[in-house]
Amino acid sequence: MRDNSTDHEVHANDIQNGAVRSEYVVPVSIGTPGKTLMLDFDTGSSDLWVWSSELAGAGKYRDKHRLYHPDQSSTAKKVDGRWQISYGDGSSASGDVWKDHIRVAGVSVHQQAIEVARKLSSAFLTDGGNDGLLGLAFPKINTVEPHRVATPVQNMLEQKLIDPPVFTCKLGHGSEQSFYSFGFIDHSVTKHEIVYHHVDPSRGFWQVASTAYAVDGKTYRSRDNTAIIDTGTTLCLIHDDAVERIYHQINGAKYSNSRGGWIYPNRERPPAVYFAIGHTMYRLNEIDFHYSDAGEGYTFGGIQSRGDLHYDIFGDVFLKSLYVVFDQANFKVGVAQRDD
Repeated sequence: MRDNSTDHEVHANDIQNGAVRSEYVVPVSIGTPGKTLMLDFDTGSSDLWVWSSELAGAGKYRDKHRLYHPDQSSTAKKVDGRWQISYGDGSSASGDVWKDHIRVAGVSVHQQAIEVARKLSSAFLTDGGNDGLLGLAFPKINTVEPHRVATPVQNMLEQKLIDPPVFTCKLGHGSEQSFYSFGFIDHSVTKHEIVYHHVDPSRGFWQVASTAYAVDGKTYRSRDNTAIIDTGTTLCLIHDDAVERIYHQINGAKYSNSRGGWIYPNRERPPAVYFAIGHTMYRLNEIDFHYSDAGEGYTFGGIQSRGDLHYDIFGDVFLKSLYVVFDQANFKVGVAQRDD
């Protein structure tokens, strides 16, 4: 059970993992008695998986990660199922499935499927940041076989644990406070109107129309273009025409093969960049365009190419400029420009 208050916002901690990877981790209590793990909340996937005592050589990772021990929880129950997930950066994880109680942002979900990692790729094994991921995309892309399992949000909706039936996300700049909320919309975040847009859930993502962008006041059309809103992706990844137009406005900008992306001189200011979600244009905050130091007087840009993908990905670099309300029950997202 829950009440409608900011008690049901949960802080997200921004941590850096490598030159072009950062993530926001959130405390989630799992089991009885509850053990808190720091999970990466990901609107681009639908699996809740955790580091666990079942992982080969689990003991040597205890200094960097909190492990879920199903045998130490009185409410844990093993169920039939296996899972295996791969992410866009090439990392992967796999294991078996348990059910247990979880608590996040003041919302308690009983008998939530917990995907327990038995095998992790090297990218995760060298990542000291998270203790697992909590997928917030639509259940369609959950990877458990032979039968998909319900995501935490799906269970919250079916068990009528959140009212309104939404979750929201505010990702902060640097040390600025970040949070997720469940069943609560924090109207104090911004003075701008929250505008709702249709979501196409057919691929399992929070996919929206994004048929225009603007660079220094000039608007360009991107016919039939779409974008997914993905808190699990760090950068803003867009189609090449837009990338080139943006960086051609920066003196000295160039594509760096060694760094795998566009860089530009530290002394240069990026142009004003806007992207459409539905029929509304939203600005990417200039401070987030400067993603990381590329060395030799250059900055690695926060906007990069989406490569062979057929849709853009609005990752954290862009989402830090927005407050987003995810309405899974009604297939829509509410988006407001942030004041900060």
